[in-house]
Amino acid sequence: MATNVVFPRLSDEVEEGVVVTWFVHPGTRVAEGDLVASVQVEKVEEEVYAPVAGVVLELLLPAGAVVEQGLPIARIGEPDEASPPSSPPPAAPAATGGAPPPVPASPAARRLARELGVELSIVVGTGPGGRIVEDDVRGAGASTASSASPTIGEALSGPRRLMAQRMHDWLATTAQITLTSEVDVTELAAANPPWAAALVRACALALSRHPLLARRWNADRLVAAEQIDIGVAVALDDGLVVPVVRRADTKDLDTLAAEVADLARRARTGELAIDDVSGAVFTITSLGKYPIDAFTPVLQPPQTAILGAGHARSRPAVVDGRLEARTLQVLSLTVDHRVIDGAPAAAFLADIATLLADPATLR
Repeated sequence: MATNVVFPRLSDEVEEGVVVTWFVHPGTRVAEGDLVASVQVEKVEEEVYAPVAGVVLELLLPAGAVVEQGLPIARIGEPDEASPPSSPPPAAPAATGGAPPPVPASPAARRLARELGVELSIVVGTGPGGRIVEDDVRGAGASTASSASPTIGEALSGPRRLMAQRMHDWLATTAQITLTSEVDVTELAAANPPWAAALVRACALALSRHPLLARRWNADRLVAAEQIDIGVAVALDDGLVVPVVRRADTKDLDTLAAEVADLARRARTGELAIDDVSGAVFTITSLGKYPIDAFTPVLQPPQTAILGAGHARSRPAVVDGRLEARTLQVLSLTVDHRVIDGAPAAAFLADIATLLADPATLR
């Protein structure tokens, strides 16, 4: 009897993922535990292995397809178990006479290959079983980096298409409003702390004092956070990933700085696991390194609030009746107005502003 290869259930926060790469084609004989495909959920890639030994009878989806977690994506059995498909099969490498199936490569190696413009088909793998690792990609010596910008008429990739649909759904199913506040961070800038860590620390302390902002949807119910876990958005060439700092309110600035830096590094090298991007009660996203004063961050359910941080720069300000040059930063707080009113949201944002204005309160 044929056995289904299913898209693993990796996250309870989203329903769908993307089939990134097939490493087999119809007719490939596999052993139990052989690498079959790589899939992606929340910008995190995971590998899928054959649950049984046998022959790949059919691939139910092409690479790049969006699919609900837990559904079959391929079938493994013996050739006499194959049945004629009821619809045209997905685009996949032919068993004979076509392009060879993709070579095994780690998620980090595939990401690096995309960044450097390296064709994996010409790379010799030195990892276990001939698997391509990052050093192999670097050794291939790509001469030009591949462009991530779509051209006119180019279809969105599977991950980008999935993100586009999710953002549409998030906006359609929530009542998002954004509050902005210009914060005086002159003393903070003079102290020169790790900026992302300071934002995480301020938000964590404020969330512990404003529990209405520290709630998540669970089906049709709001659940208070058991701990203050904060997501920090990291920009990648093909979008954003949001790794999570656990129990952020219990950690000092130095600890937070080291943890945020490590999460950002692992995000860029494709080393995050699904647990690293799950469970946040609140998210911080920043455009601080660009000359952008303010923007509207988009709330991602099941969270009910997200903070956007603009560029901190010197501007004229009135202090005690005098005009002075001060370092000011605009913070933008988006909340789900169905469950959070303007007054508590404003009080929360004001608390963050107070904390950032006095670096001593962040210690």
